[in-house]
Amino acid sequence: MTQAHVLIADDDTTTLEMLEAALQGRYRVTVAQGGREAIQQAHAQAFDLIVLDVDMPGMDGYATCTALKSSPRTADVPVLFLSALVNIEERLRGYRVGGTDYLTKPFDVDELCTKIDLAVAQRACNRRLNHQVAQALHRVQATASKCDEVGTVLDLQRQLATCFNYVDIARAFFAALDKLGFEGCLRLSGRQGVTTRSGQGECSALGHSILDHMETIDGPKVQAVGDNTSFNYGHVLMLVRNLPVHPHESQYSQDERDRLARVRNNIALMAESIIARMRALDVDVEKSGFEHTQRLIAATREALVDISAQQHANRMHLDQVFQRMRNEVEQSFIHLGLSESQEEQLSSTLQRHIGEAMAAFDDANQIESHLHKVIGKLHA
Repeated sequence: MTQAHVLIADDDTTTLEMLEAALQGRYRVTVAQGGREAIQQAHAQAFDLIVLDVDMPGMDGYATCTALKSSPRTADVPVLFLSALVNIEERLRGYRVGGTDYLTKPFDVDELCTKIDLAVAQRACNRRLNHQVAQALHRVQATASKCDEVGTVLDLQRQLATCFNYVDIARAFFAALDKLGFEGCLRLSGRQGVTTRSGQGECSALGHSILDHMETIDGPKVQAVGDNTSFNYGHVLMLVRNLPVHPHESQYSQDERDRLARVRNNIALMAESIIARMRALDVDVEKSGFEHTQRLIAATREALVDISAQQHANRMHLDQVFQRMRNEVEQSFIHLGLSESQEEQLSSTLQRHIGEAMAAFDDANQIESHLHKVIGKLHA
């Protein structure tokens, strides 16, 4: 076991020699003549405990202890006072300035060693506890950071439900990315067209060119682009600046590397959430288009019914008109003085033209019937 390193400060040479001889075999001992030398020694090398005589000229033990406790380098080093003064006021004064224990002269060496051992052990225990507390706080902070990051992803997913176009989706994404402490550019392509944005609004020409290049690259969805990271999910392209895929150990601590890995994973989750929302919007577009088509089909069928009824009425009217015309022509034969063959020829010619006119009407009815069949198939 490593010996504890003890600093002894006293203005009396005889006392120093006696203490050094008494403790030398059990501890590593360094001596200082007076308070100022003790402070110099304490800053020059590490000690596990400091023994101070209270009654020293120039700078007494209390002033020396106060100076030692005010320095971060020596603040946690236990101080044990030696004094010929035995009243309670002196002991309380020693504790007020930060002393660990108090021993009156003349003292027993075994008692001094016991107090030294207890103080050194207590310091070691305190250091272990402080280290454990620091580790616990670090874990709490790391957990809180992880919760914040997961919360950012969840917030984005909730906000996406209220986004009905690609620009709104981009704005929600960059708000989440800013919470993670990063920025970049984004391209969304789908049934609503193509939207390319950055956190500031329109994407720069350089950003456009990088995203154009990313579209031509095959490989993993997440790739390094210098010190940046690209996310290529087909309809969703992202470039996040200053997010290295392989952070170097010499530049980033383990905690920082772990956080960067979490950020990459969380951005990948955000990309998948955006894809899901875009698909939902595309379904809405398809549904809207289908409903519009159905309305057009219904309107067309109604129009065809109206046209059919009008066609039928027109045919009946035209048939009546032709019948009256034929009767009037045959009546006029009496007054025209035509021969029988001339009457037959004229009547035949008239009947032929009437038949051709009615045939054209029937052709229109066939076209109408064909349109009815087409509309019926579309409706099915």
